[in-house]
Amino acid sequence: MLLCLLFLQLGKSVVAKVKIPKGTVLTEDMLTVKVAEPMGVVAEDIFQLVGKTIKDDVEEDDSIVPECDKLYAL
Repeated sequence: MLLCLLFLQLGKSVVAKVKIPKGTVLTEDMLTVKVAEPMGVVAEDIFQLVGKTIKDDVEEDDSIVPECDKLYAL
């Protein structure tokens, strides 16, 4: 039961598959979905990120977080 609650709390988020430098336009091959903390963009929205420009460096396995304007441009 605890494992189930932990999974629901963390959920699946979009994370950087590779290090993404500032100014890069996101492509599908740069992104993946993992159970991640902090919770970022939900897995179902991964394709909405393609074509967006990263405003700051993103390290490999970092969550793509919508609330943080420094991560990507809307």
